[in-house]
Amino acid sequence: MIMRRMRLKILRSGHDSGQATLEFALALSFFMAIMLFYIQLSMSFAWGNYVHYATFMSARAYLAAGTDEEDQQERAKSVLVQMVKKGVGREGADRFASIAKGVEGGSPVGAKIGAGSQFSPTDRNLSWLQGVRYKFRGKLFMIPFAGSAKAGKEVNYLTLTSESWLGREPTTSECTRDMGQMGITDNGC
Repeated sequence: MIMRRMRLKILRSGHDSGQATLEFALALSFFMAIMLFYIQLSMSFAWGNYVHYATFMSARAYLAAGTDEEDQQERAKSVLVQMVKKGVGREGADRFASIAKGVEGGSPVGAKIGAGSQFSPTDRNLSWLQGVRYKFRGKLFMIPFAGSAKAGKEVNYLTLTSESWLGREPTTSECTRDMGQMGITDNGC
């Protein structure tokens, strides 16, 4: 009987004290990890929406007629740098590098201005595929150890691409050349 009373007293004496605190801490860390993932993913998608607008504006600048094709590409590059990079002259520095960074070659980093991969000047259906492509990579988790390499791949990143193909107006020199071949001299180029 005395032994039984002692055992009940031991069970009631608080060996489970702190259990609620521990459960709360585990649940809170799990909840915070989900919230941080959601916030980071939302910022990446918001940046992607902005980059889509930037590539569209850059493609519009590329579409406009100019003296030559290099002039058109320079206009498109200037618009893209102003919108997604830290400023003119800093073509490699991303505006919000903590959210996403431009990846792969090109100038600025992440951009490809000109003909797309399926462009064909002879095929009428594919001759308009000219414009701007910007490829960038954003983190999925804000947690520092979540970006560890697994089997040679980075598992904490999401790579997105924004493309805007609006075509390109003929340059002044192209217009003059083509109209001259047809025998037209006063063509409004």
